[in-house]
Amino acid sequence: MNPEDNSTRRTFLKATGTVGVGGIAGLAGCTGDGGDSDSGGDSGSGGDSGGDGGEETTEEQNTATPQEDRGDASVREEYGLPELDYPLEDKLNVFQWTDYWPSGTVEVFEKAYGVDVSVSNYASNEEMFNKLKAGGTGQFDIVFPSDYMVNIMVSQDLVQPLDTGKIPHWENLEPMWRDEAPYDPGEERYSAPYFWGTSGVAWNSEMTPDIEGTPSWEVMWDEQYEGQMTMLNDMRETIGAALKYLGYSLNTTDEAEIEEAKQLLMDQKPLLLTYSSVSRAAALQNQEASPLHCWSGDAFVAYWELYEDGDSPISYVVPQEGGVVWVDTAVVTKEAKSPNAAHAFANFLLNAKMNAEIANYLYYPTPNAAAKEYVDEAALNNPAIYPPEDVFEQLEFIENVGQATKLYSEAWTEIQNA
Repeated sequence: MNPEDNSTRRTFLKATGTVGVGGIAGLAGCTGDGGDSDSGGDSGSGGDSGGDGGEETTEEQNTATPQEDRGDASVREEYGLPELDYPLEDKLNVFQWTDYWPSGTVEVFEKAYGVDVSVSNYASNEEMFNKLKAGGTGQFDIVFPSDYMVNIMVSQDLVQPLDTGKIPHWENLEPMWRDEAPYDPGEERYSAPYFWGTSGVAWNSEMTPDIEGTPSWEVMWDEQYEGQMTMLNDMRETIGAALKYLGYSLNTTDEAEIEEAKQLLMDQKPLLLTYSSVSRAAALQNQEASPLHCWSGDAFVAYWELYEDGDSPISYVVPQEGGVVWVDTAVVTKEAKSPNAAHAFANFLLNAKMNAEIANYLYYPTPNAAAKEYVDEAALNNPAIYPPEDVFEQLEFIENVGQATKLYSEAWTEIQNA
């Protein structure tokens, strides 16, 4: 599409389901998921947590029947979805980040496999975790925790091991994501990688024209941007940014280092407009904030919304000191009422064409090797989306820090109350 067409590239992608795969927009209409901003990733507060999903589901409603007796074979053929050799339940209850796939995605699965899907949303890993702890894991069949939360959920017995034999598209994953999961160690795998990304700094050059190159995290403490900067409203992300700025690991358990990062953030707080994990793309587009701490996908939504004549005022980088690399995953809950349908849905999201549809909507990098044939080349070749090796080496996963979590929580409470 030419920039002169006077419609944004993101709008075009969403309307057509582009890049040579079967467009899902024509199937949209009754799923209720989707939207224009906040394309997911780990976030700390805000958002609509949706309904309670599976709380009204009963065992009788979830009677499993052979897959060949349900669904539309033509839809399966269009996307290259497999005929499954295990029975599927009638209903599936999903708990997912807000706006983490294009509108119509769920309906493709419903048509392909004849399963009625209910989707509820959450805005943070902690919100999702607390919901499951309070109401039981049987409320939902499949949820989408970020890396560090997988380890926590396994330790709390909230999820069940995946039966990868029921996920034939498992082999579509790149080896590094399929075989190396520091957040999901052990012989059994509990999580299927969904999308990954980085956290860093984004800015709108029309608001802050003097930022260029690859700045240090120091830019987020620059007094000349007082009142226009925002940090993520996320304990580990934001304390992690301060730790990286100080030259420490964002997974440190050293009390003195965490205290130093806390003080740095308390010094920064008077300079901030706010802490926010929602509407990051809109804040950039509308010149409400710049520079800001955000997830890579948010920055690229804004980038393409303002793309014109081969350029955009939006920039995003991982700062010089490094940052967070994260992966969001799909897990089956311990007491899932529809475990087979949950596995089928995980497999659906790992389908090459479907995964590419979602990647071209989110602008997050995919761990799916087979999907890259259908992913927009502009995204694949963009080093800010798919970081080169030297940048990747500066990234860290957020890990479960055990008892040190209390130190982070206490520090975060002090920062928020300062």
